Amino acid sequence: MPSVNSVLELFGAIVLIAIEPALGSALAQTAAPVTKSISSAPAPASRPVSTLPGREADGRVEHIAFHLATAGRAHCPALASDLGLVLQHLSQFELADRAGMIAGQSLDRGPGVIAVVPGGPAALAGIRPGDVLLAVDGLEIPRETALAAPFDAARAHARADTVRDLLAQKNTPFPVLLLRNGIVSTVPVMPRLACPSYVHLARSDQRNAYADGRHVFITTGLLSTVRKDDELAFIIAHEMAHNILHHAVVMRGGEVRHGLGRTLGRSGRIIRETEREADALGGNLMLDAGFDPVAGAAILGRLGNGDLGIELFAAHDSAGKRIDAMRALVEARHR
Repeated sequence: MPSVNSVLELFGAIVLIAIEPALGSALAQTAAPVTKSISSAPAPASRPVSTLPGREADGRVEHIAFHLATAGRAHCPALASDLGLVLQHLSQFELADRAGMIAGQSLDRGPGVIAVVPGGPAALAGIRPGDVLLAVDGLEIPRETALAAPFDAARAHARADTVRDLLAQKNTPFPVLLLRNGIVSTVPVMPRLACPSYVHLARSDQRNAYADGRHVFITTGLLSTVRKDDELAFIIAHEMAHNILHHAVVMRGGEVRHGLGRTLGRSGRIIRETEREADALGGNLMLDAGFDPVAGAAILGRLGNGDLGIELFAAHDSAGKRIDAMRALVEARHR
């Protein structure tokens, strides 16, 4: 798989909204302008997600993202269909790895399923990890091209988003043609409406989470610090909220400075306000999905001020203030 630098380029991350300040990191170097950041229903069970071997972390992220996006749809003026599955594409692999992915998983035929959320539309339709999607609602998914060409971020970006967009457009039952163990079959899928935000797990030791207006990324380094599902839900919901609130547009605007001095003056006030808004909406998304925002925000105390350790560059309120804000949000919901 490509490096996290390639992943950022792959998804065209213009705005980086990270939990941990890391101005000199490879993540920040690939995205500019850069900004740093970071119940009413029963909580979804912390059960294993159906995945290909070695992809359990991808399944865990998708499991929580799916519940946040579907339970919180009342907060989103525009909705998209969500099937509750994670796909991989041949174009996302380095050239040397593609022959093995073709031989082992037939990724030259179409996108492969690596994780399925229990109880989600894909799972209910009988789609399993290891399946390869061939066609959606009678429309054949174009096969990968330029198989002998080196990894290209733009091509991989276009491929991943094209397939996700195709699935997201279906809001009524539709058939999916799939390949499993050499046998082609058709299954009917009932999509579920959700807040549109593509959530991905990026391989990196850096502890970061970021949003670009359309996608959300969680690094494996940050995931390794998570102790419970509430904490992972807090991270995903916060970044998802940035996308729902169109904060990428704000950060691209002329009123926000970019660079080391961006947290000073008017720019700092604007950035901090977007972070407070994302915390508030993210907390509501968590409550709708049955997660505990106060327990989730506990991860902030362990992240501290990151690599720099200089409060001057912090775009967020202190961890204590953010936890207090979550506590007030929960109390207000239950009055």
